[in-house]
Formats: sequence, structure tokens, C-alpha cells
Amino acid sequence: MSAWISAYGSYLLIPFIAAAAGWGTNWLAIKMTFYPLQYVGKFPFGWRGVVPSRIRKFATGMVDTTIGRIGGLPAMVEAVDMDEVKTYFLESATPMIAEAVHGLMREQRRVMWENLPAPTKKLVFQVVEMEMREGIDELADDIHDHFERLLDLRELVVRKCEENPDLLNRMVFACASRELSFLVHSGAVFGFGFGVVQALFWFFLPQWWVLPFFGFLVGTLTNWIAIQLIFTPLEPKKVGPFLFQGLFLKRQQAISAEFSRVFTEDVLTAREVVHTLIHGERSERTMAMLRSHISDIMEHKLVVQLVTQGALGPEGYADLKDAALDKAIQYTEELAEDNRFNKSQAQAVQAMLHERISQQPPAEFQELVRPIFHEDEWILVAIGGALGALVGWAQLVLLFGERLASGIPLT
Repeated sequence: MSAWISAYGSYLLIPFIAAAAGWGTNWLAIKMTFYPLQYVGKFPFGWRGVVPSRIRKFATGMVDTTIGRIGGLPAMVEAVDMDEVKTYFLESATPMIAEAVHGLMREQRRVMWENLPAPTKKLVFQVVEMEMREGIDELADDIHDHFERLLDLRELVVRKCEENPDLLNRMVFACASRELSFLVHSGAVFGFGFGVVQALFWFFLPQWWVLPFFGFLVGTLTNWIAIQLIFTPLEPKKVGPFLFQGLFLKRQQAISAEFSRVFTEDVLTAREVVHTLIHGERSERTMAMLRSHISDIMEHKLVVQLVTQGALGPEGYADLKDAALDKAIQYTEELAEDNRFNKSQAQAVQAMLHERISQQPPAEFQELVRPIFHEDEWILVAIGGALGALVGWAQLVLLFGERLASGIPLT
């Protein structure tokens, strides 16, 4: 028995080594897809994860395909309850109006303002508040009607992902964690199967190239086969009593829910929307709209015009417009920081995204993450093959090297 084990035990180890190689190469392929977030090493002997190195491309693709096909930004805007938004801003802005008027008047005409009787100041507050509430309501309607002109959704998503290189990774993990786990663990299963074939082939044809060659096959095919099982077949196919479909596609409902949650909680927040409106590439359009409404309030609302012009004079009145714009921007950004408001609006958009993405045809739905694997799939497969070949060489040297060197027959 011991003689048999001595002669053939090395062959029995081959499938287990192949299983470990299949698991390891697939694990490494996943790690190299998403990490490191920044370039490590010195070119050309360095690496940055496939996803982090192509953030702009993948983020743009996500907006243009997945988001674009379900209606894009207009669909998201329609999902938001504008009456709720107006109510929130009006209720939150009311106590700020008195503070803003007080601050502006102190900045522009401090001595005069400090000497005004308290009843007069109160009247000013009441008048401005009345007109401002109406102005805010009109401004909200104007922004809603022209939202697509003011906000570049692609810019928002790309900027957010570039500022947080791990964000796109987290979105993919939230959607496809099970599939990524399958990709890794299936490497061991497929690797073991290939290892059995490898051991038999090596037993009957003990040539030096056999183990490295089969190691290359294990490294390439275990990765490639697992990816195919994740995304194909697109439509459910019945083979005998069994129903087959790509693993990612079978979980469309659950994945849609996870993607919608992460997208609305971490990317498309009220905070990010307001920041992009005010500081993004189209901010001049937003500023023009704000200036227009502030001028309308101050020039066409007769009572406000009389109060402010009478108090400040023509020159101070013009300065007040600019100061009012700055205050409006400041308070809008402060209001957008409210987590309760962010969560409330996110829920409406999240529900819409979930519903529409979950109803996409499989060919469109797979585009949510398929491009990430497809983009550099050949690189990852090639790396797996190279590592598998090295494992094959290691098997040759460690398990059979002594016997080859001494000329002892391998069978």
C-alpha cells in the first residue's frame, strides 16, 4: 500500500492543487478588477483596478444605458413630490428670511437699520416674508420645468464616483455580491474537474509540457466559464426538468432594489443635486434663473421695492440684489444638508428606479454590470492562464521533479 501511495499519490494531489489554483486565480481576477483604487507600482510594472482606472467610462455608461433607458433625469424629477419639496423649503426658509433681511440690512445700511423702530423692522420682515414665499414657490416651479437644462446627471454621477473611487465598487458589490462569490468558489469546482482530466492525461502522456498546459487551461477556463454562467443564457431555458438562466439575470428583482437603494442614498442625494446645480458645469444657467427670480421679487413686487429702495437708495438697492443672491445660495445649500429631507426624497426616486429597472428586458438589465467584466475580460483571463501555468510548473517541479531528474519512469 505504501509503495502504491509512493508511486501514485502525487497523481491524486493534482485535482486538489488544480482546485486551489482555480479558486486562487478567480479570486485574484476579482481583486484585480476592483483593486487597488490607486495605481500601485511603477509603470509599466504596476496595476490599478480595472473599475477604478475606468471610472469615467463605467459611470457614464451606467447613466447612458441603465438610467437612460428607464427615462433618465426627467423620470426622476417626475418621481419627486414637488408639493412636498415646496412645503419643506417654505417652512424651512420662513425663519431664515428674517435672519437674511436683518443680516443684509446690517451689511448694507447698518446705522439706519439699527435706528429703525422695532415695529418698522417687524413690518419689513412680514412684507418680505409674504413676497418671498410666493417667489420661492414660483422659483421651484421654474426649476422643476427646466431641470434637465440645469442639471447634467452624467456630470453629477461621474464627479461623485471620481471623488470617491470606491463608490462604483460598492455599487457593483451591492448588486452582484452573490455572483462575485460564485465566480470565486466555482473556480475550485471547475478546477477540480479539470484536475482529474489533467491527472489522467499526465498519467498516460507524462511530457514536461502537460502540467503547465493544463494549469493554463484551469486558469483561463474556470474564469471564463464562471462569467458565462453569470450572464447566459439571457432568457430562461428549459432543459428537461431544469430551468436555466444567467445567475445575475435570475436575481433581477433583488438586484434592482439594491442598486436603486445605493444610487439614491450615496449618489443622487439632494445635497449632490444642489451642489451640481450651483457649482457644476451648467451653474451659470442656475445663477441666471436665481437672479431673474430675485430681481422679479425686488422689482416687480411693489411693496418690497418700495421698502428696500426707500431704505437703501438706488445704489444700495443694486448691491442688495447681489447680496440676496449669495444668501439664497447659502441657505439652499444648508437646507439640502438635511438628512431627513434627503431620505424622504430618495425613497420616491428609489421606488421608481426599482420598479423600472426590475422590468427591463434581460439584455438591457445585464448592462448594469456586464460592461465591467466585458471591458478587460481578456486581460483577467490571460492573467489567470499565466498564473495557472506557473502552478502547473510548480506541480511538475515539486511533485515529479526528482523523478524526472533521476530518470525514473513516471508511470
